[in-house]
This record gives sequence, structure tokens and C-alpha cells, in this order.
Amino acid sequence: MTTEATDPLRVEYGVEIEGLRVVRQVPPAGAASFSATYVGPAGWGFDPPGREGVARLANQLVTSAAGRYDRVALARVLDRAGATLSRQCAPESGEVTIWGPASEWPRLVSILADVVLRPRFDASDIARARRQMRERQLREATQPASRAERELLRAVFPTGHPYRESGLGSATSLARLGREAIARFHRGHYTSGDAALIVTAPASRAEVERVARREFHGFPESRAPRLVMPRRVSPRATERAVNLPGRSQVEVRMGGPSIARSAPEYPAAFLANEVLGGRPLLSRLFQRVREKGGLAYHASSSLEAMRFGGYWMVDAGTGADRWRRVLPMLREEVDRLREQEVPSPELETIRRSVIGEIPLALESTSEAHELAVDVAYHRLPEDYWIRWPERLRAVRPRELREAAAKSLDRRAAVAVYAGPISPR
Repeated sequence: MTTEATDPLRVEYGVEIEGLRVVRQVPPAGAASFSATYVGPAGWGFDPPGREGVARLANQLVTSAAGRYDRVALARVLDRAGATLSRQCAPESGEVTIWGPASEWPRLVSILADVVLRPRFDASDIARARRQMRERQLREATQPASRAERELLRAVFPTGHPYRESGLGSATSLARLGREAIARFHRGHYTSGDAALIVTAPASRAEVERVARREFHGFPESRAPRLVMPRRVSPRATERAVNLPGRSQVEVRMGGPSIARSAPEYPAAFLANEVLGGRPLLSRLFQRVREKGGLAYHASSSLEAMRFGGYWMVDAGTGADRWRRVLPMLREEVDRLREQEVPSPELETIRRSVIGEIPLALESTSEAHELAVDVAYHRLPEDYWIRWPERLRAVRPRELREAAAKSLDRRAAVAVYAGPISPR
């Protein structure tokens, strides 16, 4: 007989409803709010050719109006309940989350079901969402940070790869996205197959399953679509410059393909990234490029380890007269991490900082809920976050160096500069 979880760091996998996995998490002690998230195979990696942008557009529109509620009515019912809806779209998945008072959780789960299963896609909402998407396209093309990131991913991944684009599409593809195309994408991707409903509420697993069974049924499609992953040819180490006259700073990006979240070396690779640039005040990039060198407004790194693969990225923002001095420093720090073992005191400082953040995530329901969504999407063990500190403590300097060599491979890294690039 299984004892129900009482630790917010542990989730419980429950029944499946037409293939939809139900996951329960208890809220932090004393919490007065609850959260619930649907996450399914609705990311922009599934955008059909010529209809790029449809995943982001559908994800934005599901929270606009649903069921019997138009946009104004939905906003009012949420306001009266003290609740909020949010959404998130990524290359592999689409998410919709509702947050509100714990006492209202069954009613709010019902609203979430309406949003996921019965979006209205009203004409006025589509027109507004398309204008907003077009504005984001223009910003992506003209702002140094977003342009540099876009050009880097396009250089790293081949055409058709889920991680290659930002999901915003183009002006041409956006113009093709009417109600029929959006509704078709919704039917095929907001499925029960390969999807999960995660509920963080002061209720037993049986109660959560009962409410979920009542509200989440009748999906338009239960079979999950297949994400196509083109064969990736390792890119050659290259540099690209994007001149954006009139901007105040140059954004530098360097990166390449990396490991999936399920990779056995992920804990060591995670720590390697934190040493490199993941900790704002403690990381090497911050200390050398920003604090000591004074060459950048910001300097950091990220490791995007997703279900089917990932990428790493180093970023810095600097002045138009200093950008040529920044990239060699970024390269040197990546090489040092891959070629030399991190001194034990430095590793221990980073490790303590990472582990010390875990209790902070339990100060609010919404942050604790994000941990549960992460576990559910990646199909990790129920006690993943309970055992996470133990896995981090087991990483030794040699293992970190080996993981960095695999997950932060600079030999095929692409570098991009975007901003007011002055001639040599």
C-alpha cells in the first residue's frame, strides 16, 4: 500500500485519463494558494512548414476565451476568484497554468479544462494576437540580444530542427494563420497522449484524480504527435556578425548543441554551467568579464537540457568599442572548464549555493509547482528533488570536467555578434 506524499519535493504519479497522466503534489506548509498545469506536445517544434508561429499563437489564444467565456467574461470570472491564467510555449511543449486560492481549486481546475479543451479562437482575439506576434518578430530582428540568439541557433541546428527557431515565424507565415489553421493545430497537439496534468493542492491523490477525471475528458485527439528530429551535422566553429546601426551595445553569443535532461552526466553538466556562468555573483564569467575586466554589462551562461536534446550558450553585452576583447575571454573560460579540474573549494561554494536554493522554492506554491511540472514533463522519479542534493554532492572535480567536455563542446561552437559593429 502506497503512503501519500506529504513533502512538496515529492510528487505522486496517479491514474491516466485517456492517456493524460495525473500528477499530484502537496503545497508548501501554510500555503493558501494552489496551482495546476496542463503540459503537452504543443511546442513550436511541431509547427507545420509554411505555418510557422502557429504553436505560439495557439498557446497565447487558449487563455483568451474558452467555453462559455469570451475574453471579458473569462477575465472577470478569474478576477472574482482571485485567480490568474498563464501560458508558456517551448520547442517541445506547450503549457497552460492556473493559480488561485486553495479553497477554489476544483472550480479553477474546471476553468483550466475549459481553456485546454474548448478554446474559442474568436476573430477579435486572433487579430490582436497576430499583431502582438508581429511586434515580437520585429523586435527579434532589430534588438541585439534576441537577434544574436536567433542567429546562433540557426547556425547550430539544421533547417526543420525543433530547436532552430524561436517559434515566432515570419510575416508571411503569420499572415496564413487564420482560425482554421489554429484550431487544426489545437486539435492535433493539445492531446491527452504524452501530456500531463499537474495539480498542487491541499487534497488527496484520490480527490485530485476524481476532479481530473470529471473535467479532463473528451480530448479532440488522444494520440500524441511525433516530434521530428532531423539528423544534426556538427557545425564548424564559425563567427557571424550582424550589424545593427543605432543600437547602444553589442550582444555576444557563443554556443552549440548539448545533452538531453535524461543524460546520466546531467548533474555534473548542470554544476559545470553554474561554475561557468549560471551563478550571477559567483560564476567565472561574471567575476572575470564583468567584475575584473569591466568589459561587459552582463556575462552569463545557460544549459538548455530538454527531453530530446539541448544546447549551451554563453552571453555577454558590451560596448561597441569593446566587443572584440570579450569573445576571447569567453572562449578561454569555456576551455578552462573543459580542460582543467575546478578546485574543490570553488566547486563546494557553487554546490552549496545551488543546494541552498531548494528550500527557497518551497516558500510559495507557484515556485514549488514549477518543480513538480519539471518532474512530470521529463518523467523523472517521484523523489527526484529529494535526491537532487545527494546527486550534486556526489559530483567530483574530475566528473565535472568530463561532463563539461561533453556538454560544452567549444570545438564546434558558433559565435555571433549583434549590434553597432564598427569596421576593423
